[in-house]
Amino acid sequence: MNRRGLITACRLETQDTKKPYLWKDEEFSDGLNEAAEEACIRGRLIEKEDIELSASVGDPYVVIPEYAWSIQRITFNGRKLLLLDKQMLDECEGDAWEERTGTPVACYEVGGKLRFYPIPDADGAVKVHAFCTPENPMEDDEDEPEGIKARLHGKLVDWALHCAYSKKDADTFDANLAEVHEGKFEQVFGPRPDEKAMRRLRINVRRYIRGYHF
Repeated sequence: MNRRGLITACRLETQDTKKPYLWKDEEFSDGLNEAAEEACIRGRLIEKEDIELSASVGDPYVVIPEYAWSIQRITFNGRKLLLLDKQMLDECEGDAWEERTGTPVACYEVGGKLRFYPIPDADGAVKVHAFCTPENPMEDDEDEPEGIKARLHGKLVDWALHCAYSKKDADTFDANLAEVHEGKFEQVFGPRPDEKAMRRLRINVRRYIRGYHF
């Protein structure tokens, strides 16, 4: 189902079919794009194994694409890297590990970037395997929810209606209906991880002790 069909479904469900509309097309569209992101995070609907990034000699960082929300595996010039957190390196690699250079063997996530350890002493091709959200929102009427199976398209309407009925306006706000549609959406795609859980899921960290990970 494309963007126009989904907006029409929202209007039919809310009976907002006659002008002047209570909700603009853009409001439903925003809710549907938010629904696509929510569905992908909750249900892990999009998994990509071939996200390609480039690392530069002497630069310890590479930017993680915003759509790659949960990293599972990373390779540097074909070599699999350990996915760690900074505390592990502090505990296991001794003093001044942050200045070391060489061929990266590990990395961790900080501020939307991957930090390599050691710092690359040569340019590198980085390949990322991650769970993702859609790279591009629906903007045109013909656009469909990117990467989401067709059988689930109609289920996105419930989140858009949750957003619509949450609009703080005397003619649109309905806390009960907002909750009902949120519940229907959750029944299909599951609950949303809290921010602490999202941080844990951001990169699939393994325990690491002087060269061994578990």
